[in-house]
Amino acid sequence: MSKTVITDFLRRCIEYADASISRKIDRGDDSDIIAEWKAYRNYTQYSLEEIEKGDLDHWLTRDISKAEMEIDMEELDHVTRSQWLAASVSPRPLALVTTRSEGKENVAPVTSFSVVSNSPPLVIMSLSQNREGKKRDTYLNLKENGECELQFLAATMDAAKDADLTGKATEESEWNLLESDGPIHPLAAVVMKCRLVEDNPLPEGAVARLLVLRVESMIVPSYLPPEEGLSLLCQHGMDRLTPSPVDWGYIATHHRS
Repeated sequence: MSKTVITDFLRRCIEYADASISRKIDRGDDSDIIAEWKAYRNYTQYSLEEIEKGDLDHWLTRDISKAEMEIDMEELDHVTRSQWLAASVSPRPLALVTTRSEGKENVAPVTSFSVVSNSPPLVIMSLSQNREGKKRDTYLNLKENGECELQFLAATMDAAKDADLTGKATEESEWNLLESDGPIHPLAAVVMKCRLVEDNPLPEGAVARLLVLRVESMIVPSYLPPEEGLSLLCQHGMDRLTPSPVDWGYIATHHRS
């Protein structure tokens, strides 16, 4: 847990204690009870000051030398290996990848991508097969026409629910599952319009394909980029959709692969 989260929590505790003490005084509650609340409030204030000064920073660090074991990844089954990798490289921003084929729109949630070059603007994305060995429609559509959009959603519960729904298997367009006609999701905070540059196999028998995309243009909220970044929906661990690891979370239930 981060120092910022802890100090914010303690400040809220102090505010709550101050309000409770005021109410109890106004009601004429027992003085001993009021004294207990004041003691709690003062102790919490003291703890906050210690943390803000850095006196307790050593409590917030983990000594990696005390780790109990080293895991051989080859000894793990697929699920356990996936869980460890997802927990370690986390959180990862989620994008709805939109493609089309013969007029039919496809929408798929993807977190396996990263920006790898600024000039030229390149993004890599990994697309696996489903459990039956069938390639994703996203991959097939990209191979057909070479175009897609990466739609990064605002960090809201409605966005998380829609992202989950787009992972549901359907023969129709995923837009039909949502309360939106597309082609741009109403909660998209930023959209990258991309062109497929390369399609590469992954080594060592991996079934996923590694795609290199060039960002041709972007739909953005303003001309100047925000210095603090954008608040975007992310995946934390295997299935938790969240703005950050310490905020609210929504567990996704639909999986394509």
